[in-house]
Amino acid sequence: MPIRRDLRIFYRGPWLQVRLRILARAHHRCEQCGVPNHQRVERGPDGLWRSLLSLRGKWHSPQGRVSACQLLADTREVRIVLTVAHLNHIAGDDRDENLLALCQWCHLNYDKLHHKETRSARKDAARPLLDVIAMPPAAAAFGEKFESLAQTEPR
Repeated sequence: MPIRRDLRIFYRGPWLQVRLRILARAHHRCEQCGVPNHQRVERGPDGLWRSLLSLRGKWHSPQGRVSACQLLADTREVRIVLTVAHLNHIAGDDRDENLLALCQWCHLNYDKLHHKETRSARKDAARPLLDVIAMPPAAAAFGEKFESLAQTEPR
């Protein structure tokens, strides 16, 4: 997952040691779904996964439990790369209790709401707002006329 340019300073030098420590703590498995790092797996819808190392690998749910699912039509083969997630979404807060080793699927799902909020905030900050004071007189008159028409009752 790409890291925004303004946050890259937090992911240099000491961060590499922190990352290795968190991955070792998780035994190089996703702490949410249990998928092993650097392994090729078959990923199904809704985060289901199974190892490609065994012919009859069992499906695992995103919570890491073995699922009763036998055959899925919509699957794809992926190589797992574990990432380290900040639970409070604050880059630089590298306390162990604030970090989790997650596969990319679990990390994106964990951050989904946060990404939506920050994306909306960035878009809103980039949009110009209409300033009534700076509005030309003709436009202001049109705005007043439009408001008075909107307030009249339909016939």
